[in-house]
Amino acid sequence: MVEYMEGAYRGRVGGPGEVFGGREGRSEADRRRARAEAAHACERMSADPGFVKLRRGFTLQSVLLVSSFLLGYLSYLLLSAYARDFMSIEIVDSVNVALVMGIGQFLLTFVLAWAFSRFSDRSLDPLAREIRDRARADAAAVR
Repeated sequence: MVEYMEGAYRGRVGGPGEVFGGREGRSEADRRRARAEAAHACERMSADPGFVKLRRGFTLQSVLLVSSFLLGYLSYLLLSAYARDFMSIEIVDSVNVALVMGIGQFLLTFVLAWAFSRFSDRSLDPLAREIRDRARADAAAVR
């Protein structure tokens, strides 16, 4: 199975009745030309200022959200390990600070996921859609 998958990835799937990627009836030269065109399209795309802006925005968003999560989780972890007196303070009846902060971890996770989705929908997805449409138009013009 792995050899088949690796062969498919490297474009070495062949033999009679080849149907992977719709390559039936194409000559080796046509397949090489298609791979070269795809490589050139990727190079052009990576130099596109819109694509660079998209990657930079995604990276910034990811770093901020992951660091926010890690900060919240590590603070909870360190307080649980080294501030037992603080964490054992009862807030209401048998509910203490540790329980509230533990539940807060779930809340933090959902809030960060919501923020990621909202930011992506507002700023990254329209830019990605524009880049994808431009790339498809360029590919259609080349054919």
